[in-house]
Order: sequence, then structure tokens, then C-alpha cells
Amino acid sequence: MPMVYLIENQIVFNPEENSLSLLSDDESKITVSNPARRILLLLIEQQGVVVQRETFFKKVWDDYGLNASNNNLNHCISKLRKVISTLGYQNEFIVTVPKVGFIIRKEIIIEACANKIETQVLVENSDEVAKEPDIVLSEAMPDDEIINHSVAPQQNATEPEPQKGKYHHYFIMSILVTAALTVWAIIIFYNDMSDPKADLEIAKIGSCSLYATAPVSRSNKSNFIQLAEDFLHKNNISCKPGHILIFQSELFSSPINTGSVQEFLAQCSTDDNHKASVCISYYTNDRTTHDQ
Repeated sequence: MPMVYLIENQIVFNPEENSLSLLSDDESKITVSNPARRILLLLIEQQGVVVQRETFFKKVWDDYGLNASNNNLNHCISKLRKVISTLGYQNEFIVTVPKVGFIIRKEIIIEACANKIETQVLVENSDEVAKEPDIVLSEAMPDDEIINHSVAPQQNATEPEPQKGKYHHYFIMSILVTAALTVWAIIIFYNDMSDPKADLEIAKIGSCSLYATAPVSRSNKSNFIQLAEDFLHKNNISCKPGHILIFQSELFSSPINTGSVQEFLAQCSTDDNHKASVCISYYTNDRTTHDQ
């Protein structure tokens, strides 16, 4: 069954129609290109994980017999950012990881629904669910695209008699969804009282804290730390006092086999509030096979 995605309880992404729109206003529908639609779908499917540029090249262009380039990718990302902003979401939706790729933060609420009616039932019963705070990461992208709007016909408010049984089913489903979202809201509230970086801090290497870009299971932490230490050794990187290390290896981050082992490390200085300020990025790509 075709799926639509509800973003932050306000924006509907319909991959089948190549469109994004406000849940409350069908006339706000904005169409995007096929590559932009495939990019957004890939980012949503991998939410919380950095999707690397080479993965976009293969999954969005190469697999469809199209020519991929950094300019095409940057243009589509910029287009998607502008569409999301036009629909009223003012925080950064797609985050750039320098020299690696892009990510949609796991804190952003994205719900997969079977159809538009299901998204409406979900929102009507979750008005009081607390939203997680947005973590602001920034990298400006060009926004010189022209946005095309298309008007969707409004539905007739009169419902035929045989559909009453179907909406009775939606009513029961809405009660279950409300209960589930209430529990979810309590979990979100509890997590908001703790440091969100705590789940990503892996270990200490020298005087530097080592962070991952996504949670690492306890059984994999020793392997993750060893890979990070090997990366530092191979690239002659030494830990500096007051700095943090952010490491990612494709062995842990990507469920998609891209035919290469790519690793990324950022060494960042921190300000008085212990927030990363200036970062130096290092990137390696050990390609062992060729994309088909």
C-alpha cells in the first residue's frame, strides 16, 4: 500500500504524487522533481543516520541511468529546504555533515501513514503531545529555485451511508493511537530532562570525549573505539585539550552496501557552554568494489 509521511504533525509528504503540502490545506501542495523526491524518501528511511553523498549518487541517479553530480545533489537539497520552509517549518530540516553527506535528525517527528485520512486521525488525537526541541545545526545552501504550486480538488463533505463502518474502524484506531502517543509523550518529556548528547558519547580517548553520529550498541562499542583509534593513528591526529572527537564509520552507520568503507572524523573545539564551535574534518574512502 502506498505510504505518505506526516512531518512534525503539519506537513504531508506524498512520494506517489511527488508533493509536499500542509495537512490542513490541500491547496498548499508543492510539487518536486523525481530526484528530489527520491532524496527525501532516502533521508526519511535512514532518519538519524548520515546518508553519504555516494549513496545519493547511486540510489537517486545511477540506478535510474542518470548523471550524478555534487551540483545536482546540492540543488535538490536546497529545493527541499526551501519547500519545507515555505510550508511553515522554520527550523533546519535537512542537516549538512561537511564532506560526508546529509541527515534528518532523529528528534524530528516523522510518521508513516497508509493514506491522508490516517494522518488526519493521527493529528486530531495528538494535539497535546509535546514536540521535542529542535537542535540547531547550520550550513546555508543556495535557494534560487522556483516553487511550483498545484491545487488539489477538495473532497465532497457528504459521505455515503456504506462508509459508516469504515469510520467506526477509524474511531477505534484513533483511541489506540491516542494511548500510544500519550506513552510516547511521557518518554519524550523524560528524555528532554536529560542531556541528548549522553547517548552519543562513547568513550574518552586521551583528554578528548569520543562521540558517534548515531547511538552505538554496547556490544559494538569496543569495535567502534578501536576503529576510531586506528583512524587517529593512520591520519596522525592527536587529541588536544578542550576538544571533542566525532567519529563515524560506514561499518556502523549504513545498512546499505555502497561497495566502499568510508570513515569520517571531526575534531572540534568547544566554547564555555561545552558546545562545538570550530571543527576540522577528516574523511577516508577505502573503495574495494565498483557500483553496479
